[in-house]
Amino acid sequence: MPAALAATMLLAVAVNFYELLCTAGLPMVYTRLLTLQALGPPQHYLNLALCNGVYVIPLAVIVGAFAFTLGARKLSEREGRLLKLMPGLMTLQLGGLLVLAPELLNRLGVAFALIGVAVGATWMAARLTRA
Repeated sequence: MPAALAATMLLAVAVNFYELLCTAGLPMVYTRLLTLQALGPPQHYLNLALCNGVYVIPLAVIVGAFAFTLGARKLSEREGRLLKLMPGLMTLQLGGLLVLAPELLNRLGVAFALIGVAVGATWMAARLTRA
């Protein structure tokens, strides 16, 4: 039991660092790229607004939608497992891609394919585990 608890804590810390890079890393890199450009204040703030429009605002809408719709009811054990399966598959695929062929991460189609495979596998698991 102590080893399982320690492993769970280590995994939680690792996942939180990974999520921090995903949620904070992109805006930080984008902002740094903006500061390296010789832009005037209007263009600089327009680009920051574009970043918010494309990245931050949709995330806030998604979080709000989940909070209001799923916050009102409890997930079943099956639904909770399926909810964990999709991001787990996406993380596994991303890790495999980083190890085997990191140059493919520059292709937009590969990103959509990773999401598609994770969604498809989760859908298939949902169909196969239906009671």
